[in-house]
Amino acid sequence: MGERDKENELKTTRPVALVTGSSSLLGEAICLKLARAGYDLALHYQKSFLKIRKLEKNVRGLGVDSLAIRADLKEPKNVIEVIRKIKRRFNRLDLLVNNASLFFPTPPSKESLSQWERIFQVNLFAPYFLSQAASSLLKKNNGCILNLTDIYGENPILKDYGAYCLSKAALISATRLLAKELGPEIRVNGVSPGAVKIPKSYNPVQRKKLIEKSALQKQGKPEDIAEAVFFLTSQKFITGQILRVDGGRFLI
Repeated sequence: MGERDKENELKTTRPVALVTGSSSLLGEAICLKLARAGYDLALHYQKSFLKIRKLEKNVRGLGVDSLAIRADLKEPKNVIEVIRKIKRRFNRLDLLVNNASLFFPTPPSKESLSQWERIFQVNLFAPYFLSQAASSLLKKNNGCILNLTDIYGENPILKDYGAYCLSKAALISATRLLAKELGPEIRVNGVSPGAVKIPKSYNPVQRKKLIEKSALQKQGKPEDIAEAVFFLTSQKFITGQILRVDGGRFLI
C-alpha cells in the first residue's frame, strides 16, 4: 500500500458532514450536535469569518476535525469546488445539510426580479445542485441529505415574502424529487422550522403574536432543529419526508 493510500485510509475513520451556512444560528447548533456525535465537519460560510473561526475552535474542542470553506453558492463553479475541497481533505462525505438561506421581503417593485433571482439561487438552486455534486461521495457510504425548508413553504402566508415562501415550497418539492433521483443509495429529507429565528425587525408585540399562533405557544430553540436533523440522519428507513418542528404552528 502506497503512502497516498495510507493517507486516504486515515481520512475515513469518522463520518463527515457538510453544513452550509454554518455560522448562522441554526447552522452553529447543527454543527455542534454533529460534532458531539463524532462527525468531522466541513463548515461552509460566505462572509462570517470571525464566527466560523470561533465555531472551528468549538467543534475541534469536541475532538473532531473541521475544514472551513468560503464560497458564494450562487455560482455553480463554486458548488463543484466545495465538493472538491471536501474530497481532498476527507476523501468522504456522509451527510449534506443544506442550511444556507436568504430571508428578506420582496414587495412588488422595479428591483423585485433581481431580488427574486437572488433568493431562488441560494434557497433552491444551490441546495439542488450541491446535492447532485455531492452524490458520488455520498453514495459510497449510503449517506443522506437534509434540507432546511420552512413551514411557510407549505403555507405561504407571509405578506411581501412571496419569493422566500415560493423558494421554500420549491425546495420541499426538490427534496422529494432528490429522494427519488438519488435513492436507494442516498436518503433525502427536510426539516421545516417554525418560530425559532424570529426576524430582528419584529417588535415585542409582533413576536408575542407570532409565538401565540402555535399550539405550544412558545418559541423554539436552534437545538430543537439540530435534534431533528440528527434524528433524520440516523433513521435508515425514512426518505422523501418533511419533518415540521414548529411547536404546532401548522395546526393553527
